[in-house]
Amino acid sequence: MAEWLHKRLENYRLPPGLVDHSRSALRPIFKDREELPASDNLGEAIEGAIARSEALIVLCSPSAAVSPWIAKEIDCFKRLHGDSRVFLALVDGEPPYNIPPPLLVHYNDGQPTEDRTEPIAADLRPEGDGRRLGVEKLVAGIAGVELDDLVDRQTRQRNRRMAAISALSLVGMVIAIGLALYAQKQRDAAREERAQANGLVEYMLTDLRKQLEPVGRLDLLDGVGAKAMDYYAAQNLDSLNADELGRRARAVQLVAEIHNLRGDNEKALPAFREAARTTSELLARNPDDPQRMYDHGQSMFWVGYIAWQRGQMDEAKRAMEGYADISKRLAAKDRKNLDWQMEEAYSYSNLGTLESDAGRFSKALPLFQRSVAIISKVAKQEGRPAARLIELGEGLSWVATEQNYLGDFAASTATRRQEIALYNEVMKAEPDNYDAMRSRVFARSEMGWLLGQMERRSEARTFLEAAVADARVLLEQDPENTMTKEMSNAAFENLAQLDWREGKTADATRNFDRAGALIADLRRRDPANKDWNLQRPASLELTRALTDRSGGSPEELSATAGGWLRKLDRKDPSLQWQVIAAHVVDALAKTRRGDTAGAAAAYARAIAVESEGEGLNVNALALRAVAAERLGQADLAAQLRATLRERRADPAIDDRIPRS
Repeated sequence: MAEWLHKRLENYRLPPGLVDHSRSALRPIFKDREELPASDNLGEAIEGAIARSEALIVLCSPSAAVSPWIAKEIDCFKRLHGDSRVFLALVDGEPPYNIPPPLLVHYNDGQPTEDRTEPIAADLRPEGDGRRLGVEKLVAGIAGVELDDLVDRQTRQRNRRMAAISALSLVGMVIAIGLALYAQKQRDAAREERAQANGLVEYMLTDLRKQLEPVGRLDLLDGVGAKAMDYYAAQNLDSLNADELGRRARAVQLVAEIHNLRGDNEKALPAFREAARTTSELLARNPDDPQRMYDHGQSMFWVGYIAWQRGQMDEAKRAMEGYADISKRLAAKDRKNLDWQMEEAYSYSNLGTLESDAGRFSKALPLFQRSVAIISKVAKQEGRPAARLIELGEGLSWVATEQNYLGDFAASTATRRQEIALYNEVMKAEPDNYDAMRSRVFARSEMGWLLGQMERRSEARTFLEAAVADARVLLEQDPENTMTKEMSNAAFENLAQLDWREGKTADATRNFDRAGALIADLRRRDPANKDWNLQRPASLELTRALTDRSGGSPEELSATAGGWLRKLDRKDPSLQWQVIAAHVVDALAKTRRGDTAGAAAAYARAIAVESEGEGLNVNALALRAVAAERLGQADLAAQLRATLRERRADPAIDDRIPRS
C-alpha cells in the first residue's frame, strides 16, 4: 500500500487554477527506504527528511499502532511542525486500534500536552472511502483546498480529456484497423510458414523414419532431431493455436522416440519433457477433451519410462501416477472404447513395475494381474489380433516374474507356458513378426532359467537354445534395436550358466562373452541407464567371477569385488544377491592371498546381507549358504539349504565355487 500510495501521490496533477501558487504537483514525497538502526535514534536521513517536509502522511494499521519507530517519526514531526500538517490514511483495522498513540496527542510549542486530538483520516479501505476518494481527501488536505472544489475540477478536467481522447480515437481507430489487417496478414503468413516447417519435420520423422528404420540408419535423423528441438524450444506456447500445438507435440514426441530407440536417453528425456509441456498446455485449454487427455497421458508415460530407465525414481513415480490417473479417467468415459481400456491396462502395469523395483512384489502382482485381465478382455473383443496377443503375453511375463520373486516357481512356470503359447500362436500366422520373436526370446530364456533351478536341465537347455537361436536372428535383422539387445543378453547369460553347470566350460565362456558384448554396447549408448550400467553388468561380472573366471588371480577377483561393492546399494532389494556375490568373490580373493581372517570377515559380511524387501532370491540364499558353510556355521547353512529344497530350487550360481 505504501508503494502504491507513494507512486499515486507523486504522479498526481493538481487541476490548473485551483491553487494560488504555480505548484501543479505534490512531489517530491519522501518514503523511508533505509533499515532503521538498532538504537533509539531515527537516523540522520530520516530526521533530515522530517525537518524539510511540509506534511507527514501516516498509514494507519494495527501493526503501525504498535511500532515504536513509527511513533518516533510522528513525535519528531510534531515537535518540529505541530499537529496541523499530519494526515492519516487508514489501510487496515479499526480506529483507535490502528492509530499510533502520538497521533492522538496534541502538541504545543513542540511539546506533547495532556490534551487529546481527533485527527481526520482518509479511509483507503474498500469499506471506507476507497482508494480513489481517499487519495483525493489526502490531496485536498495537503494542497489546502476544499475537497468538493478538487473533485469538481478533476471531473471537468476528466471530461475534457475524454472528449479529446474520443476525437483522437476516431483517427486511432482507422490506423488500428489498418494495422490489424496488416498484422493479421503477417500472422497468417507466419502460421503458414510454421505449418510448412512443422509439416516438413513431421514428414522427416514419420515417412522418412519408416524408410530408414528397417535398414538400421536412424542415425541419419540425428541432425533433423537436433534442428527440430532448437526450432521448437524457441516457440512461445501461448502464441500457438491448438492445431499448431498438436503438430508440435507429435513432432517432439517422434524426436524423443527416435533418441530412445537408438539408446540415447540423454537426449530422449528432455525431448519427452518438452512434448509433455506441450500436451499439458493443450489439456489445460480443454480439460475434458478425451484426445487431449490421451495425448498428455502418452507424454507422461514416456517421461516416466525414461526416468525409470535412468533410475530417477521420484520423477518416474510422479509421471507414472499422472499417467495412471489420466488413463483411468479416460477409460471410465467410454467402456466401449477399447483403446482407452488398454491405456488403463498399461497404467496398472507401469505402477506394478515401480512396486516391483521397490521389492514390494506382493503389491506388484495384483497390479499386473489387473492389467492382464483388461488386455485379455480387449483381445477377445478384437478377435485376438497379433499385436494384442503380444501385449497379453508381455503382461503375463510380468505376472510370471513376480511369481518367481515370491518363490512360487510352479505358478511362474505355468504362466510362462501360457505366455510362450501366445507368441507361438502369433508366429505361426506371421513367421516374420519380430515383436513376437523378441518377446519370445525373453520368455524362453526365463523359462530355461526356471527349469534349470528346478533340476530339469534337459528341458531347460531346449528353451535356452531356442531363445539364443531367435536372438541371433533378431540381432542380425536389426542390430541397433536396444530392446533386442536386452532380451538377447539374458538368453546368452542364462545358457552360459547352464553350460558351466554341465561342465561345458568353453561354451560357457563363449556365451558369457556374447552377453558381455551386448551389455558393453548398451552401456556406451546410455551411461545413465541404471539397468544397463549397474544391474546387468554387476550380475554378469560377478557370475563370471564365481564360474568361468573363478580361477583368476587374487588381484583380478579383488578388483571385481571391490569395484562393485563401491557401486552397489546394499539396501536396494533388486541388487541383494549381487552384493552377496561381491562379498563371496572378495572372500575368494583373500583366501587365495592367504588372508584367512580377511576371508572369514568377507564371508560374514555376505551372510549379514538380508533384503529389506519381500520375496525369495534363490541366488542370494545359495551364496549365503556357501558363506555359512565356509565359516563352519552348519546350522545356518542347513536352514538356508532347507528353504531352497522347500521351493524345489537348486540354483546354478553356487556350483563349483572353488575353496582356494
